Amino acid sequence: MQEQSTSPQVFSGQPQTPDGSASSQARWGLSIGIISMLLVTVCAALLVHWSLQRKTEDLQEALEKRLELQAVGRSEVISTWLAGQVTQANRVTQSELFRLYAAEIDLIEEDLSLLLTAPLTPDNPKIGPELQQLAAQLPMMQNLLDEFTRYAGFISGRVINRSGQSFIATDASTAPIEPAQLQLVEQTLQKKQPQFSSLSPSSNGLILQVFLPIFPPLAEREQADPVAVLQLNKRVSGKINELLVASPLSDKGERIRLLQKSARGFEELTPWLPGELSRINQALILDERAQLAYAERSEINGQKTVFSLGRKVPELNWWVLVEAEKKSALAPLKNFRRVAISIAGLVVLLLGITLGAFWWRMIGVENHQQAIRFRELAEKIEAQHKLLEGINNNLTEYIGLKDNRGLYQYANPAFAKAIGRQPEEIIGLDDVALFGYDTAKRLEAFDNLVIENHQPTSHREQIYLQSKRHHLRISKVPYIDQQGKLKGIISLYRDITDLVDEQERNQRVVNQAIEALAKTIELKDAYLAGHSRLMSGLAKLLAKNLRAPDEVIATVETAAYLSQIGKMFIDPQLLNKPTTLSKEEKEQVEKHVQHAANVLREIDFELPIYRAVYQMNEHLDGSGYPEGLQGDEIDLPARILAVSNGFCAMLRPRSYRPARSKEEILEIFSQNAPWYDPEVVETLKFVVQSHEAEKLLN
Repeated sequence: MQEQSTSPQVFSGQPQTPDGSASSQARWGLSIGIISMLLVTVCAALLVHWSLQRKTEDLQEALEKRLELQAVGRSEVISTWLAGQVTQANRVTQSELFRLYAAEIDLIEEDLSLLLTAPLTPDNPKIGPELQQLAAQLPMMQNLLDEFTRYAGFISGRVINRSGQSFIATDASTAPIEPAQLQLVEQTLQKKQPQFSSLSPSSNGLILQVFLPIFPPLAEREQADPVAVLQLNKRVSGKINELLVASPLSDKGERIRLLQKSARGFEELTPWLPGELSRINQALILDERAQLAYAERSEINGQKTVFSLGRKVPELNWWVLVEAEKKSALAPLKNFRRVAISIAGLVVLLLGITLGAFWWRMIGVENHQQAIRFRELAEKIEAQHKLLEGINNNLTEYIGLKDNRGLYQYANPAFAKAIGRQPEEIIGLDDVALFGYDTAKRLEAFDNLVIENHQPTSHREQIYLQSKRHHLRISKVPYIDQQGKLKGIISLYRDITDLVDEQERNQRVVNQAIEALAKTIELKDAYLAGHSRLMSGLAKLLAKNLRAPDEVIATVETAAYLSQIGKMFIDPQLLNKPTTLSKEEKEQVEKHVQHAANVLREIDFELPIYRAVYQMNEHLDGSGYPEGLQGDEIDLPARILAVSNGFCAMLRPRSYRPARSKEEILEIFSQNAPWYDPEVVETLKFVVQSHEAEKLLN
């Protein structure tokens, strides 16, 4: 008890005097501490505010550069593609045969319509000998142009003279030349350079019209005027879809749009939507170079706020617009804000602890008690260190740290075990030594993105570890020191092999279930045996030869198996009746579509299976069922299924008729042309002659 009563005097910071000088010093120290804390807090807040501003400016600058790079790159891709179309067309425009024929047509002063309409007889008073000779050569010129357009992938083409009259065309039903086309013809003649039209929608998709000058034979472009113009029409819906695919440089929330300016104003190219062109309601303010400057604005025809910029394609009135959602673009700022505030708070907290310790020292806190507290803190830190080390050693994810040279400086036990080495053996090795050359090159591309942008990236890779295939989700994060310099890359590998294998097994089970269901459907009608499998294979061949997207190919392949499901609910006697159905009986049979809809409507296939089955009995002229849809109202998968279903049905016998040959079936399709998509029918004529189709049909 005596020692306890005297200990304050032994460990007191200053002697206890009657005048209270120790208390005065303590109050003075407390005041200085509070003022210092306030000053440091204000400075920390200002520093956080300044660093957030700098970070925001850096993010904006990096985003603008990335969007600029994507827009310019995609614009150059379009220019290269357009140059390729011109290069293909030069086979005609630079052909001496076409140049000579166009020059001779240009010299004829007679009525050019007689070339196409007047009978070629020697005594015809309406047509002179020169025109007779040119008319005799016309079929050959038309055949040459027709062969070129089909070979080069154009829909149609024609040659127009300087008066705006078409005298060679690949299609006898070619529409008259429109005023807008005449204007492009005049621009081509004046500028002596190829011209391109705005895209226009059609039943065949988006159409691009290319106009190219034809010069006299042996004439130089700079020294002679064109004598005619070659017009070529190109279906470009598929190419537009390719151009809109996200760039490898794109981050989350970024997308690429293509805009065009036509007589109707600004429009967005949307081949995946009905009409394939979407009118842009908001005004686009372009600068003096006809570019859309980088700025924060509302997304095109949307409500989200984005950062965007647009770059014009030099050859035509197209703009490549790149948008980045503001929320996603500024997401790194949230993490930086948390880190900055945490650091500032930690600094203030440390200062507070320091000043508190100083103040406690002034009022007589014993050094022994301070030592005890620090020892306890050190023990806690050591315990936390051991806890973190234990967690790291038991993590199932693979973690590795590489320096700027690509050499590993750290690997956790899970990573080392997966590689088949000890952690210390990995130090100093690179990805080539651990994974092999090919895998290392793939990983290097993502390392370069992290190094270039100082931003995290994530991707999935298939990697062989110890001769066993693994599916890994790989996240890479830049390792930056306190000076903001990149010191290396932290890689986290998560093994998702079991998940991927399970997804593949589930897909196989679903496919087997669908095939089993198709066989069950066909058991009810003997004439349907094998119909679904044959129809699925033919529909898949048609979709591939139409160069349809992967989603369409998967849709028709699966929908064909389920296309006859509604017939399970129809009286078999009606399905197999050997005579013509009455109107009432026909209506009963046609209800199979509604029965199929009732079964498929609530099943989530993640593909438009329901729409394809529901629409496959519609006709382009509106005479089909159940809703009488017309033209582009019918989706492409349904149009493919309609042709494949009709072909497979007629190829096999039915109760009311024998089987038909391929030639008879194709003739029936020609007789019923208004019902079916002409492009799909033309593709069918080609496909049924192929080796794949022969193997399938046999």
